[in-house]
Amino acid sequence: MCVILMLTGCLVTIMISNIIVISANPENVQITSIIPQGMDPALDKEVVDPKGNVLKSPWYLEVYRDRMIIHPGEEEVAVHDLEDKNNKFEQFLDRVEARSSSQYIVLLVRENGASVARKLKKVIRDRKIDIGMDLLNAGDTVLLRNINEAQERAAERENQ
Repeated sequence: MCVILMLTGCLVTIMISNIIVISANPENVQITSIIPQGMDPALDKEVVDPKGNVLKSPWYLEVYRDRMIIHPGEEEVAVHDLEDKNNKFEQFLDRVEARSSSQYIVLLVRENGASVARKLKKVIRDRKIDIGMDLLNAGDTVLLRNINEAQERAAERENQ
């Protein structure tokens, strides 16, 4: 009986410590970027997913060690440009922050881009913008689905 009580006490202690660690770490919060319906270029067919994100539209930020690319729009920002005041990345964050109730950012982290991604993640969270993350291999291409022409034109206008 004593062994069972000691084992139960140990398990409860482990469970409570895990709950505390999980709740104290806000890095665990992520948003999915599944799109409810649209054309999937990989499959070349219409896709309908009722569980997709219908409340917010994603901006994708492809992060390398020395640069980042904003999708859609293919705007490139060099990491050394982040030191300048009112750089392209800050302008991008201003636009997303103004629409934070309907937009969020997904970081697509390339190999060797983890340290830059961590710093960007902190800056984005400080602005109270929702964020998601995904890892990409060196050869992976970014294929966006359900990007309609109006969104592409809006992204191009904002980039100019």
